[in-house]
Amino acid sequence: MSVSSPSKKELVVVSGASTGIGAATARALASTGHHVLAGVRTDAEADAIRAAGVEPVVLDITVPRHIEALARRIADDPEGRALRALINNAGIEVNAPVEVLPLEKWREQFEVNLFGHIAVIQKLLPFLRRSRGRIVNISSVGGVAALPIFGAYAGTKFALEAASDALRREVRDQGVQVVVVQPGGVRTDMAAHSGDVSLALADAMSPEHQRLYGDLVRSTVALNTAFLKRALPAAKAGARIAEVATTARPRTRYTLGRDAALTVPLARLLPDRLMDRVLAASHRRPRRPAKTP
Repeated sequence: MSVSSPSKKELVVVSGASTGIGAATARALASTGHHVLAGVRTDAEADAIRAAGVEPVVLDITVPRHIEALARRIADDPEGRALRALINNAGIEVNAPVEVLPLEKWREQFEVNLFGHIAVIQKLLPFLRRSRGRIVNISSVGGVAALPIFGAYAGTKFALEAASDALRREVRDQGVQVVVVQPGGVRTDMAAHSGDVSLALADAMSPEHQRLYGDLVRSTVALNTAFLKRALPAAKAGARIAEVATTARPRTRYTLGRDAALTVPLARLLPDRLMDRVLAASHRRPRRPAKTP
């Protein structure tokens, strides 16, 4: 698949395009001449992203009628443009220890980060088959290596990785390409907010869970907060995803950021116990002060 010319303005769908990686990806694709249907959830988000080549569409990927409306918008495109690519970027992140995170929070993350994307793929795949287009699934370094307290979020990304592999092999002979992008740390509103959510959940833990997990949660949040200050800017991540979505011969997977480029191959090469030690060293809990007699 070659990069579309600015005059052709083929359609690209980007879910989760209100802020962060999705917004940056939408703007980058519009700058290359594509017409981006940018998924947002509110009028305020629509006003913020609307621009030349970026058309906001109401798209909560857990709401079937929103997906139906998106399919109608593509089918009834006034210029008869083809759908060139679907970029599944929408996501949420709520991190807490496996034992502590309420089941409804597990289910909510799977509804958005996995089942919502599958619903969009199922609805839009016929358009991509006709155009011999591309699906780009935004996974995470967490889809390969799960950090402490990231069990639910990483679980959704591991599942998305597996679904992407199956889909790629299913549609290979139909002319549709499936690509996975694995970002590491990226400076986004979601990433910045997730630490506060984790700390709030930790504050609500029982005294026993506080004893077992309190230091771990606080040290993990502190480490990630510090790392995000030097993480990949969303604009650079979006520009790279736009390239992946339009390059002629894509690889099946791409990492984004130095941390992902290092962690992904380590997770695949190192034995589990050794990888555990590597991650434990980078997420060392602060020592408790010695008790005074």
